Amino acid sequence: MTPLTSGLPADFMDVLGLAAVLVFFITSVSALITSAIISRNGFLHLGVQLMLLLLSLHLTYHWSWALWFSGIFASQADYAHATLAGAMLAGAVAIDTGLRYFVWHGALSRDGQMVVPKLLVGVVRVLVYLLDILIILQFVYDQSITALATLSGAFALVIGLSAQSTLGEMFAGIAIALSHPFRIGDWVKIGNLDEGRVIDMTWRLVRIESRDKMVLNVTNRIVADSAIRNFSYPNRTVRLSELIYFDQLEDPQEIQELLIAALGKVRGVLADPKPYVLYRGARDGVAEYNLRYYIDDYGAKDSVTERVWKRVMEQLRQAGRGVALPRRRIELAAEAIVADQLRATAAC
Repeated sequence: MTPLTSGLPADFMDVLGLAAVLVFFITSVSALITSAIISRNGFLHLGVQLMLLLLSLHLTYHWSWALWFSGIFASQADYAHATLAGAMLAGAVAIDTGLRYFVWHGALSRDGQMVVPKLLVGVVRVLVYLLDILIILQFVYDQSITALATLSGAFALVIGLSAQSTLGEMFAGIAIALSHPFRIGDWVKIGNLDEGRVIDMTWRLVRIESRDKMVLNVTNRIVADSAIRNFSYPNRTVRLSELIYFDQLEDPQEIQELLIAALGKVRGVLADPKPYVLYRGARDGVAEYNLRYYIDDYGAKDSVTERVWKRVMEQLRQAGRGVALPRRRIELAAEAIVADQLRATAAC
């Protein structure tokens, strides 16, 4: 295309470029007004619109420089470099603002509040702008950034090594926030730790209140590396089971019907799914049965279990039945006992 020194562009592509410049100029002004007067959420829109406006000016620099900016920039090359650098800086602003509203206050927030530590937010923000500036120096202004990049990398390495443990907890906390294995108020069991209710989640640890009212402070790294059983989410329905024993001569069908009838009368035991009883066969001289029932409030597990046993024992008493105890056979070596007694006598 032939550079223009005056007047509006006449070529079709230049006209399209002019239309893009005007459109993005209007939207940028609108985003600026919105950000300044109505809501700061408009900064993301403003960054995107400024980036598009500056890119449009950069792509049309062969005529837009002569038409509007020849009095500011000495040459087309300076103007082209400035518009491209400005577009890249505006893109960095858009990325920074996008992280703030979609990640820090979005995906990683809790109850609308930012829980990610400000240190991590600040480090990420510095890295975004630092990387953007290095790219501009290298690819826009053709300046060597080897020394600066080396210095920045060394500084980042020192910071990373000195705060390795802290950063590990931070990133483990981010992983937990993204995967959502549990929420505050959920009943969970983490690894081999006691089960309990989640009462707090921070960037460094998870606090769990056990059933004996002790608070467990579990670091995020341990949580991220452990198997997690959640009794409250995504399904609150939990199956419990208890073992009970009867005489081997009892009819299993009658015992099962009796126990199921008892389970159906316990407050807190769900009717759907229905409770059931498994006959596990005879062992240790008795017949073993497994009571299985469902609850939807794991925090009330102990009280429901107590009501189950009280109701079962009452039902058995009314039916004239009794439970049995597994037999244990203990064998004693008579010769060893006699030898011990003889040694004790000789010592006296």
